[in-house]
Amino acid sequence: MYKQWLVLAYLENPADFPLASTCLQLSVPNHATAHTPNVSHHLKKTTFYISFIILILNFSCKTDNKFDLKKLEELDAQKTTELITQILKEESNGYLMSSCITEKPRAVSHPMVSNFNDYVKDNLNITDTVHLKTQSRLYKKFKITADLVPNKNILTQKQFEEFEQKSENGGFRFWDWLDTNCENGFCSISKPIFNETFDLAYVQIGTVCGGLCGGGEERIYELVNGKWIEKESLGSWVS
Repeated sequence: MYKQWLVLAYLENPADFPLASTCLQLSVPNHATAHTPNVSHHLKKTTFYISFIILILNFSCKTDNKFDLKKLEELDAQKTTELITQILKEESNGYLMSSCITEKPRAVSHPMVSNFNDYVKDNLNITDTVHLKTQSRLYKKFKITADLVPNKNILTQKQFEEFEQKSENGGFRFWDWLDTNCENGFCSISKPIFNETFDLAYVQIGTVCGGLCGGGEERIYELVNGKWIEKESLGSWVS
């Protein structure tokens, strides 16, 4: 309905829409000549104008959406760095005390729920489905990078694949390697999932210090007066 209104408004007063007029470099048929013998010609031209205007409006909407998504992802990256940096400091003698951290969250326990997205949505009171899908996508592709953890060694996905292959071939013990190369095992932190206003976040953290040694939590954080506060612990695990 909004696009139809814009099209009709343009046809009535093209001067009010200089951008569309510039792109078209054409003028709408004068209503005073609408009763000339060549009615078919004017109808074809009018149809062309309408189609072209709708195309311009569609392109404008898509451009705006891409711009909004870019701004959203920039804000997300800023808040992600902010919260992870704070948690790393607060847990430097706790779950995240290890000298090694995994590139992807391995030392975490996922909640036993049928639908993880619905679980997060309910705990963060998210109502915008597009926002939820964006957060889910960013959560899944996130990796810890050196700029986030300059004082830790990052264990990459590729390394774990190599560890598994070596273990299968025999002659390699992962826990021996871990004791030699990492202090206090390894730890993990997930990318925070934020609500629409970026003042609530869901995070998973954890540590593994041996075959039967480790623990972690899933938490809700709230931004209060510029500082992230742990609002709630949704669950914890110990091995």
